[in-house]
Amino acid sequence: MAQRPVAPTPPIPEDGRSLDLDWVRRALAAGGRLALPTGIRIEEVGVGSGVMGQVMRCHLDYGESNDSAPASIIVKLPSVNAKTRRLGKRLLLYRREYDFYRTLASRIPVSTPRLLYGDFEPKSHRFALVLEDIRGMAVVDQIAGASPAQAKRAIRALARMHGAYWNRTREAPVSGSYDSNNPKLSPIVQVVYLANLVRTLKHFGDAFSSTTRPLAEAFGLGVVDHMAALGAGPRTFTHGDYRLDNLFFGDGGDDGVTVIDWQVSGLSCGLYDVGYFLAGNLTAPVRRQIERDAVEEYHDIVCRSGAVDFTFDECWRMYRQNTLAALLTSVIVCGGLDLDDDRSRRLAEVGLKRSLAAIEDLDVAEFIPDRSRPSRNRRLFTHACRIAYGAYRSYKGI
Repeated sequence: MAQRPVAPTPPIPEDGRSLDLDWVRRALAAGGRLALPTGIRIEEVGVGSGVMGQVMRCHLDYGESNDSAPASIIVKLPSVNAKTRRLGKRLLLYRREYDFYRTLASRIPVSTPRLLYGDFEPKSHRFALVLEDIRGMAVVDQIAGASPAQAKRAIRALARMHGAYWNRTREAPVSGSYDSNNPKLSPIVQVVYLANLVRTLKHFGDAFSSTTRPLAEAFGLGVVDHMAALGAGPRTFTHGDYRLDNLFFGDGGDDGVTVIDWQVSGLSCGLYDVGYFLAGNLTAPVRRQIERDAVEEYHDIVCRSGAVDFTFDECWRMYRQNTLAALLTSVIVCGGLDLDDDRSRRLAEVGLKRSLAAIEDLDVAEFIPDRSRPSRNRRLFTHACRIAYGAYRSYKGI
């Protein structure tokens, strides 16, 4: 039977249920694949992993044996949840990941799935990514937490990527990347954080102690200043959501780590990735056991990769400072995403509790921005945020 003509650019599917053999064939052809499947079986994966979209695995059949053709592929689409889609558009998350796979994925010194086809709609931020399926690598349950050896492997992979672009963010290939400390975005991040802190306190209030709750609230009124302080320090290309659900470990105990989900990637302080990973992906006893050694090894690798005038004391201080910054993601996840799935909720709760424990252990209160003498515009913005936060908290009965 003759095959139907293959269209060069298939429309972006409405959701995972819209995927079919015809769309996959057209996408693979548009991406330059010569061997096209004749059969397909589709399953949703990643449910309960805190993802911002739908992730579908497509198992492919071919009319005849073809060892070079992929047995399966991953198709990534926006979330079916309207609130999550709005958050993705507001924070440019879908745009960032599309740009990463289109321009950077094949050029950075870390393993990540190959892009087979991609499309993005600028007005709506609807997108489709067809990616290589990662098979034969170990995954680690983020709720259980990484072992000391796994954690150090993950930090070494980070250090190699960060070191390659340390204070070289105006050079190719990362020069056009999203600026995570963009001063135009930081007020939006502050408002989003405060709104989601109210919801986080409502649903996960028991995770906060008498120390961490006022600290989280004070931090929310100084997010803009905090992001500016981080932007003034050393910068590199960062992943932004470096956690176990986004990592695959090679066999044999080597340092091979493959990294997925680049929606929060951009130019920022490298120690953000380090603090976010160690605080949220290890049990508190494991983190306390290895964190100083892990940060020392990270410091050694980035210095050997070209970082200059960067002492370990400065590195350790920035690690502590960025552990506080990691609270941004924990609060936005707990308050802003669809957590109806049991594992998603458990994952968010465990990450929040671990981050709050790290904040207390590392005594990060000194990094709460000093707002004693802000500019008039900043003072007005902070005052407005404080009033809005208080009103929203009263409305929610918190």
